[in-house]
Amino acid sequence: MLDKLILNGIHIKSILTIIFCLTLKISFQVPPLLPGTWELLVADGIASMHTAVTRFNTVVLLDRTNIGPSRKLLPKGHCRFDKNDAVLKLDCYAHSVLLDLHTNQIRPLKILTDTWCSSGQFLPNGTLLQTGGDLDGFKKIRKIDPCDINGSCDWVELNDVELTEGRWYASNQILPDGSVIIVGGRGSNTVEFYPKRINGAVSFPFLLEAEDTQMDNLYPYVHLLPNGHLFVFANTKAVMYDYTKNIVLTVYPQLDDGPRNYPSAGSSVMLALQGDYSNAEIVICGGARYSAFLERSTDTPAHRSCGRISTTQTDPVWVTEDMPYGRIMGDMVMLPNGDVLIINGAMSGSQRFDMASNPWPNEPLGLRFMVHVTRWKGASCREQPARVL
Repeated sequence: MLDKLILNGIHIKSILTIIFCLTLKISFQVPPLLPGTWELLVADGIASMHTAVTRFNTVVLLDRTNIGPSRKLLPKGHCRFDKNDAVLKLDCYAHSVLLDLHTNQIRPLKILTDTWCSSGQFLPNGTLLQTGGDLDGFKKIRKIDPCDINGSCDWVELNDVELTEGRWYASNQILPDGSVIIVGGRGSNTVEFYPKRINGAVSFPFLLEAEDTQMDNLYPYVHLLPNGHLFVFANTKAVMYDYTKNIVLTVYPQLDDGPRNYPSAGSSVMLALQGDYSNAEIVICGGARYSAFLERSTDTPAHRSCGRISTTQTDPVWVTEDMPYGRIMGDMVMLPNGDVLIINGAMSGSQRFDMASNPWPNEPLGLRFMVHVTRWKGASCREQPARVL
């Protein structure tokens, strides 16, 4: 059975930062009123493609660099010059900011290379690592050591090391030894590690097997399992992967109902571990219908189904049930009580600019979902025990 899932969605037409304030847990089959309110924190800033809450109760927000002006200027004398930028060769606008959650103050950060559809991961010491992207960011590795709003932390682009292969739409996962594995990316059916290892990029044929004519193996879902191996899901396929030996240990059954990863992405989460913590359950919800991306259809309904699988048990199978609405581009956020919040996205179309429309548990079957009425990408994360950014 799926744990109770709380679903939220909103269509944001302007550049906003919004908090959902969850105040209590209630369960209705058809709820007339749901807990929580929306609070606008900052009216001006950037459109955040990546959002990460730091230990200082600040938030690093990051967009792409070649999209033109944002609503936040860089400090005087800190403009970025890029002769290859098609929109602004001399760019004096911030494309990353630091948000303070106590005061709602934002401070501009300077990012030099394009972070469009890059991937990130916190290191054990709290440093935020960001890898890959498009154009001049394709092989780039960047770091920021977070600070409070009065600090001077900023992005550092590493010049002494780069990715072995360019990574666009890859996924990062921290490993037990504190290193990070970087999985896949457009045209890259390999994995590599940070810090870099001698063998560089390692072939991972599963990603090629999961590819289709619209590349539904991008931004694969990667979860570290209690046994130290990785659960990797791409398109409709999933494996347990021993990254130390570069072998697939388990091939899971396919998840029905079409593709689940970019450009048809739903969302994925590992549920809170129970009992002796040896079994990990993965839930994957939503996604676009196959061909919606190729046909540039904005009105093809998204998947309603969620699949749940016990990854470390003998003969694992997917157990599925439907959400009240179809959803693509959702984010799944673990809450402190073990519930999962599904937020953002749309009910039709697929991923890419202007390609989506209709934006929008251990309970008994039929009582697991609550709906709170409220496009290419969004981001959300939990920042305080009762608030989701």
